[in-house]
Amino acid sequence: LEQATRTLLEQGFGVFIESSPHPVLTVGMQETVEDAGREAAILGSLRRNEGGLERFWLSLGEAYVRGVAVDWGAVFAGTGAQRVDLPTYSFQQEHFWLESSTAEDPDTATYPADATDARFWEAVERQDVAALIAELDIDGDEALTALLPALSSWRRQGKERSTVDGWRYRITWKPAPEPAATRLDGAWLVAVPETGGAADDVVGALAEHGADVRQITVPRTHDARAQLVERIRTALADGPEVAGVLSLLTPSADEAEPIGSAAPAGVSATLALVQALGDADVAAPLWCVTRGAVSVGRSEQQADPAQAPVWGLGRVTALEHGERWGGLVDLPAQADARTLRRLVGVLAGDAAEDQVAVRSSGLFVRRLVRARLAESPAVREWRPRGTTLVTGGTGALGAHVARWLAENGAEHLILTSRRGAEAPGAAELREELTALGARVTLAACDVSDREALTALLADVPADQPLTAVVHT
Repeated sequence: LEQATRTLLEQGFGVFIESSPHPVLTVGMQETVEDAGREAAILGSLRRNEGGLERFWLSLGEAYVRGVAVDWGAVFAGTGAQRVDLPTYSFQQEHFWLESSTAEDPDTATYPADATDARFWEAVERQDVAALIAELDIDGDEALTALLPALSSWRRQGKERSTVDGWRYRITWKPAPEPAATRLDGAWLVAVPETGGAADDVVGALAEHGADVRQITVPRTHDARAQLVERIRTALADGPEVAGVLSLLTPSADEAEPIGSAAPAGVSATLALVQALGDADVAAPLWCVTRGAVSVGRSEQQADPAQAPVWGLGRVTALEHGERWGGLVDLPAQADARTLRRLVGVLAGDAAEDQVAVRSSGLFVRRLVRARLAESPAVREWRPRGTTLVTGGTGALGAHVARWLAENGAEHLILTSRRGAEAPGAAELREELTALGARVTLAACDVSDREALTALLADVPADQPLTAVVHT
């Protein structure tokens, strides 16, 4: 078989079909083809437990896509099949990546690669010497010989800026149309905290607009999940199928616990609710309501940043349990009747938007848009002073940051790592930074150890106080 296969390959044959109830020679033939350094199609006709016409047709298809000419007229004879033209309309496509927009929406349009060119040639056309000098960053009295390297540098930096602009995005809020429907059907399970929270206005709005409200309280204990499962089943035992779940468990500013001790109680309660709904086999969409967790405009200040973690938890829930996720809705601290009616409209809608801010002025939806560097506010100039702490300071990234700090006038650098002065290259790095004029302290400190970190900060000299931390 091997000799026959090699001879056929040398004679130019590129397709080998084993006609049998089950292929037994194809593996050996494939190994021979590979050993000979050739390319060929090795195919069977039928397979064990697949001896019907459908399997044979599938083998014909496999042969066809490998370049074998198939008499399709004979294959489809008597079946009534006929050739048809492909549809002329565009096939519907779904994209799951960031797309370049058209010029209709300047916020999402791709930043053009030649934007810097446009500014340059506009200055040339206007014969604006001052603009050219500023663009090229040269002195006005420099000779023409300085122009060429300046142009080369300008061109290179322009390309880099355009590339970076293609990576930059920011979050914004866009106005959305008013909800088409404001009527709810079926049972709505509303979760409220045992203590605190303002839920009466929302619960009243749901009942007023047709919802059969089934309210449960969520305990703030370590076993809240198990207790919640029973409360959910009891609340839904004698009613219609649940149409939706509304969580009003967001924390208020006065209950946000210190960072490092635990998550705010409202966040933990929301997590317990998500888990308990799964345990109770409730597949209805879950909507989480916050108050003042997001800001939809420059004139609107965040009223309660402690609620923002609920949005992070909600995004994770949407990714892990999209089949039973509704969305996130943010209300103002004080919601009037118009705002509550819009909230009901969001819940009664088609859930096309799962991140919505409801305000008395209208609905706003969350969007990701381009953030062109040239249009961003200028960052204030900063120079290091006093003591600067760099975590992971002896690593590749930390060392790079430390050199920049030293070159820009840092007085004292504390570089932490798990091994401190014993880290590879630490001694050489200290000598390099000292030569640049900085005082350097190499400290062995695990920054996740609060006591060790506290002791390290306590040793910062009083005459060079800690003014910046770079966590690498």
